[in-house]
Parts: sequence; C-alpha cells; structure tokens
Amino acid sequence: MSTDTISKTLAGSHVVVIGGSTGIGRAVAAQAVAAGAAVTVGSRSAAKLAALRAELGEGVSTRTVDVTDEADVAAFFSPVEDLDHLVVCPGDMANGSVYDLPMADILACLNTKIVGQFLCVRHAGRKLAPNGSITLLAGASGYKAYAGMSITGAANVGIGGLGRALAVELAPIRVNVVVAGMVDTPLWDGIPAEAREQLFEQVAAATPVGRIGQPDDIAATVLHLLGNTFVSGSVIHVDGGAIL
Repeated sequence: MSTDTISKTLAGSHVVVIGGSTGIGRAVAAQAVAAGAAVTVGSRSAAKLAALRAELGEGVSTRTVDVTDEADVAAFFSPVEDLDHLVVCPGDMANGSVYDLPMADILACLNTKIVGQFLCVRHAGRKLAPNGSITLLAGASGYKAYAGMSITGAANVGIGGLGRALAVELAPIRVNVVVAGMVDTPLWDGIPAEAREQLFEQVAAATPVGRIGQPDDIAATVLHLLGNTFVSGSVIHVDGGAIL
C-alpha cells in the first residue's frame, strides 16, 4: 500500500495512540498526523506529552493515562468520540534471572503489556467504528528466547494471543499485532552508552538486514495495518529478519 493510498485512507480519521509520547508510539503519532489523521496520544508523562504536542502541532491532542489503573483508562476514553483506530504500545520490560527478578518488575511488565493493553481495548472497543482497527505492539523476546527475559518474553507472546482472540471476538473491527525487533528507542537509555552501542552492534551483525530498527520502521507497518482493511488477526514481525 503506497504512502498516497495510506494518506487517502487515514485523512480525516481519528487515531488514538496509547504509549505515544516516545519511541515507536511517537513515530506512529507523527506518521498518522502526516497522513491527515486527527491523533490523540496518551502517556504517563505530562512533560513528554507537552513536548510531543509542541512538535506535532494542532494535529495532535494529548492526555495523561496510566494503563494499569482501570479507572484512569476509563476516564481517558470517556470523552473520545468518532474513534477509527486504536494503537496500544506501552510496556515495561522485566529483565533478570528467574532467581533474582524483583516482584515489582514482574508486575510492572505484566500489568503494562498484558493488563494495560487489555484495559485500553475494553474501554475503547465500543467507541470504534465498525470498519475500524486495533493494533497492539509486542516485542521480539516473545518469539525468540533470551536468557533473563522470561517474564518479558511471556508478556510479549501473550500480546500475540490476546490480539488473535480479540480479532475473532470484536469482528468486524480488525485487530492485529506488530512484533518489533530491537529498535533504537529511549527504552534502552538505562544502559550505559558504550554498552548500549556494543549491544546494538552485536544485534545488527546477527540480523539479515545488517542493522537494528528505527521507530519509523515499525510505525510504517502500523500505518499500513490501519489502512489495509483486509488484514486482521495477524501477528507481523518487523525485525529485519532477526527471528530467523
């Protein structure tokens, strides 16, 4: 589907992006605005939302939301009207040995990646147009095993199962899952710069395309799914072939 076709499909539509103040979600919001959509972005950080609004201008509105708090999610979606597409991409990682991983990290991962995405669909679903769509974001660790990422992997593969079940339950609303490989986003900022660069280089060398991803790589696939009315129930890997 060409850029022109996507623009024609999304022009005048309303897209809500949860977890859209940084990284992949930010790129999705920017591409949707460029395609002519009105975009509402939700995130926990008011400061990051303000920066996003300043960057993208009048095409985007923002409100804070904590996806782990059902009352907060309900309040976020309560004033939303004429909703065409929902994109949900928040998610905390929980990395560490099965013997040492703190329970707080375990619950934060599961509550954002599984419970949070579920709650967003619960409170947005009835507002979606019959020809609308939902796109959930997951990570590659659910489909390729990595030591120290058992909980994160379980949550990511769980999003795939959640999306497929919802595609059946909510039809004709389309539901798809995009599985992102390693992408250069602020998610990795907690790792010292030198170690982060070494990690990126190692992953890039082992990936058929020879590089790690950028947020726009993933966002382009999300925009395709918003506009393509013949795709539902799919789990699409955008990882440069790393799963091979």
